[in-house]
Formats: sequence, C-alpha cells, structure tokens
Amino acid sequence: MMRHTIMQMGLLCLSLLLTSVGAAASGDETEPPAEPAHRITVILSDYQFTPSKIALKAGELVELTLINEGTVTHEFITLALSNLEVVVTIAGVETETVGVAELELAPKATAVLRFTPETAGTYPFFCGAKQPIDHRAAGMTGVLIVE
Repeated sequence: MMRHTIMQMGLLCLSLLLTSVGAAASGDETEPPAEPAHRITVILSDYQFTPSKIALKAGELVELTLINEGTVTHEFITLALSNLEVVVTIAGVETETVGVAELELAPKATAVLRFTPETAGTYPFFCGAKQPIDHRAAGMTGVLIVE
C-alpha cells in the first residue's frame, strides 16, 4: 500500500512538472512579443545616404538599420533622437540609452537603432566626418520627417 502511494505521488509530481514545462513552452509565462517595428534600412556610402528622406509616424516603433557600405568611416548625426530612449545594436552588442545624437560607423559596419519618435517635425541628419573630405559639404545629408 505504501509503495503504491509513493508511486502515485511520483506520477503526480511528474505530471505537475510536465504541465509547467508545457505552459512555459506555450508562452503562458513569458513576456508578450514586442510590437512589430517599422523597419527602414539606410545605406551610408561615399558620400551619400540612401534613402536621404525618411518618413516616420509619431508613436510608432521604428527599427532603423544603418549600413556603412563606404570605404571610410561615416557618422549619423541628428537631433531627432537626442531625447528618446534608443536601443542600439552594433556587432551583436545591444545597449539601451537615452539620447543618440551621433553614431560613428567604420567601413562595412552595421548599427540597428530601435526607438519610438514622439514629436512631429522635420529633423535633418548628416555625416560630420571630415576625412578624406568634408562629407556634409559633399552632400551627405538627409531628413527625418515625423508625422
């Protein structure tokens, strides 16, 4: 009789364990997935941004991927992100920060910025690098339009 009760308790524990594993696997105990982001890719080349005009919606999560396909270091400078919470991922390393005013990218580097613009407006962006020539003066500029 005692042996039968121990076996039943063991089966009950196993059943509870499998139930909790199943609930965790089904997502019952995990955070909900992040809302889908408006994804935009901008190519930085020698000496332009493509596209140079980016339209965003206030309150909409944005995933902005910057890819330096140029042969020199480029920068992404804008006041549009200076007061926002931004998640920056470079070379697989993710950092959360408040405010990104300037981001430098080595040749062939990629950066991903995740943020939610809050204030409508038109925000210029540019490359402030000076080597081998002044990139901004060469026309490496663009505009973020938040509606």
